[in-house]
Amino acid sequence: MVLSSIYSRKRGEYALEYINDADIHTRTHAHTRIMNSFFGSLFSPAPQQPGEKIDFVYISEWFLFLSFFFVFASGFMHKFVDAKAIAKANGGSFLGAFQMTCFIPLAYVSYYGINTWYFSEHFQSSRTAEERLFGPVSENVRKIGEVQIAFQAWDFVISLFNSELNSVEMLLHHAMTGLLCYWMLTIPYMAWYGVYFMGVCETSSLPLSVVDFMRFFPDYKEKYPLMNMINSLLFGAFFVWFRIIKWIQFSAGAWRDSLHVLKMKKLPVPRSVVVGVLVLNVFFTALQVVWCGLLLKEAKKMFLGGEDDKKKDEKKKKK
Repeated sequence: MVLSSIYSRKRGEYALEYINDADIHTRTHAHTRIMNSFFGSLFSPAPQQPGEKIDFVYISEWFLFLSFFFVFASGFMHKFVDAKAIAKANGGSFLGAFQMTCFIPLAYVSYYGINTWYFSEHFQSSRTAEERLFGPVSENVRKIGEVQIAFQAWDFVISLFNSELNSVEMLLHHAMTGLLCYWMLTIPYMAWYGVYFMGVCETSSLPLSVVDFMRFFPDYKEKYPLMNMINSLLFGAFFVWFRIIKWIQFSAGAWRDSLHVLKMKKLPVPRSVVVGVLVLNVFFTALQVVWCGLLLKEAKKMFLGGEDDKKKDEKKKKK
């Protein structure tokens, strides 16, 4: 009995010691596991569960990531960017940090958009209007849609704090893009076209981020004229190809497919959604045309010379 009691007591001590070691190990690596889990799930979301249409946790993770990165980028600029350049910039470090932050989700959706649109044989096998409009949501489509929802929500909120960003048309652009992505994932509707409009098209926004950064920081535009020139040319070429030529081509295809399915007696989606998407397509197409006009105007200044609108206004005031 004495031996048994001693053995039991010792065994209990060993057990407590093991539990304490495990607890210390768990607490020591808890922070590392959380960070690894966060960033791992950020760029590689968990597989979609049966019946799950949209992952709001994943969207929230992206929203928080963009918010924290914006703060980090602002601090980075104050520490490493010349104070005089920040003082002379249009909007200070806010707009510089904004462009740095935007580049990340734009690159993400562009990658998955191009990878899916041009290199997925299964994706390109969609042959009928019904397949293109009512086809299932693939993993890549889900990544594009959910990241776009998070990005457009963040962009909408952050734009409210800067007059350079909060024009009515841009705020509407963010809200309507998020709505279309939500419909694409939850109804689901127009996932095939969504890959192009929400993913591939954003390729033109990547060089634009660099060009806008240079525009907000004129000192860097003067310091790195070649970089500004290359990105300006890339933006112009990508914009005309992806957002004018191909945009009109696939918009026409979306209209043909939509008008075709509207003739059906029963639709797997609400008719109001089909009509609503067509109306929004007109809005977004009009934006592309307006932006193209501004692009041509800037191209004319770049290659043929000309005074900025601000200088013209100053001369008029003097007269």
